[in-house]
Amino acid sequence: MIADLVIIAIIKLLQLCLRILPEGASRATGRSMGTAGFALLKKRRNIAINNVRRAFPDITRADARDIALSCFKNLGTNMIELLLAPFVPADEVPKRFSLEPQHIVDETLGSGRGVIALTFHFGNWEILGITSKLLNQPVVALARPLKRHVRLNSFLNGLRESTGLTIIVNANTGKEVMRRLKNNYIVAILGDQREKRSRGVFVEFFGQKVPTSKGTAMIGMKTGCIVVPCYPVRKGFLRYTIVCGEPIVMERQGDIDELIEKNTRKINAFLEGIIRQYPDEWFWVHQRWGRARRTKKTA
Repeated sequence: MIADLVIIAIIKLLQLCLRILPEGASRATGRSMGTAGFALLKKRRNIAINNVRRAFPDITRADARDIALSCFKNLGTNMIELLLAPFVPADEVPKRFSLEPQHIVDETLGSGRGVIALTFHFGNWEILGITSKLLNQPVVALARPLKRHVRLNSFLNGLRESTGLTIIVNANTGKEVMRRLKNNYIVAILGDQREKRSRGVFVEFFGQKVPTSKGTAMIGMKTGCIVVPCYPVRKGFLRYTIVCGEPIVMERQGDIDELIEKNTRKINAFLEGIIRQYPDEWFWVHQRWGRARRTKKTA
């Protein structure tokens, strides 16, 4: 409890300092923090490098290291952006952030119907709540609580909600999510978290089967609502284009287990595509593969 209070006090002090710094200096601070993390956090650095090489086995270790370093720098920038996001003036929001392409936005997020906004640990996913301000409608997001850190968890959720989100603790929330969808909310769900082997479905991700959450596929199949993948493309410091992909169709006719695997694979395939396009923007420090089962290569 005391540790949480100390961390919160340090974060608030950092916020005060950042608010008086020029934007370029704030960005440099974030990138420097990321560089320091890369140098000091050996375990996470090695996880990131090894993960990059699992996804891209043909690149050299030096190239994988460069991607991992850039990832750390982006993560440092993400942290600084999240701390400053609550202080972005309302009239600056449409200048700094945009939703594209317009026709998909209008047909999905702006349709007034319940929509699953499928997001990932990609770019600065923490500030995607800004979408609610761009659309002038609420966006609900699931967030896993920090165990044994109640005060810190509450503080961090407050930062997230300052961007425009409504946070639901991600624990047995299926009924609440479906209720929100029925009431035509946009519900943001992270689609790339590692799941427990006993609860997940093993689905291919960069050529290897990994335990993946069934949640998005099951809710999409049960409700028939639109599942639209969304990801932020970095355009500068605290400046993003939030891209909406074509809706991922959740097939609903057939064997339930086969459908869950097939629909979840569609999600992983979409994520693979944007990672290949922006390899340093994904959260490589996460042990996503874990004890993943390798797929057998066929001739």
